[in-house]
Amino acid sequence: MALAGCGGEPWEREAAIGEAALGHAAALCAERPMRVAGAGSREAADWIAGRLPREGTAVEAFAGADGRELANVWHCRETRPVAVLVSHFDTKAGIAGFVGANDGASTTGLLIALANEDRLPVAYLFTDGEECRVAYAEGDGLEGAWHAARSGRVPKGTPVIVLDMLGDAGFTPMLAANGSAWLNGILRRAGRETGVPLGDAGEIVDDHVPFVAEGYRAADVIDFEYGPGNGWWHTAADTPDKLSAGSLARAAALVRRAIELLEKERE
Repeated sequence: MALAGCGGEPWEREAAIGEAALGHAAALCAERPMRVAGAGSREAADWIAGRLPREGTAVEAFAGADGRELANVWHCRETRPVAVLVSHFDTKAGIAGFVGANDGASTTGLLIALANEDRLPVAYLFTDGEECRVAYAEGDGLEGAWHAARSGRVPKGTPVIVLDMLGDAGFTPMLAANGSAWLNGILRRAGRETGVPLGDAGEIVDDHVPFVAEGYRAADVIDFEYGPGNGWWHTAADTPDKLSAGSLARAAALVRRAIELLEKERE
């Protein structure tokens, strides 16, 4: 269902971004359903790069811990970005029919939409290898984030906001407790001011963890209630029909207000 172009809620102004984000997410699932790190993820990275403005876009190949070729996508047209927005695009291996519509594609679509249809003073990072092969540990999972956090690509002092699983029609966004307290505070204020309240997710293993470990102020906004009993997560049920343009519009409003608040902090 399309959103109204205006209304009583601040996030309703983001209707066009929400619709565009949904379109990009659905297209990614249809055109690049196989995005397992090292086995289809490079093609997906090139696909993402092809949907971004050419200026400021780069695909960065790097070797995974086991020698697989992985690839992040970076997009930035700012000399001094206010923040870095992060979404992983890879999918979990070994799950028949899994296209990762919410888990990976939803926020990837959101970042593509923001990069194309807005001019937020931010950088965009699309990470490969977020999903672990066996269990999260050194060299297994979060590989694109570890590479970016250690590469020097992201200037020290730049806040990092990780977005994950935010397309669910049953929208219940939360903040990971193991993010930066300062940045979590900024995001909670942005949520209150845009009508997108943020719950508490507890400690989450996600792409913010490497950035925090490397001294960045990083936060993770995630909706970890996906389907009854979180039963659609990492299953073939994670399909585009479960996604909502309204949820993605809410996420966009949250991000926009957080960036505005971060700009004021920097002044």
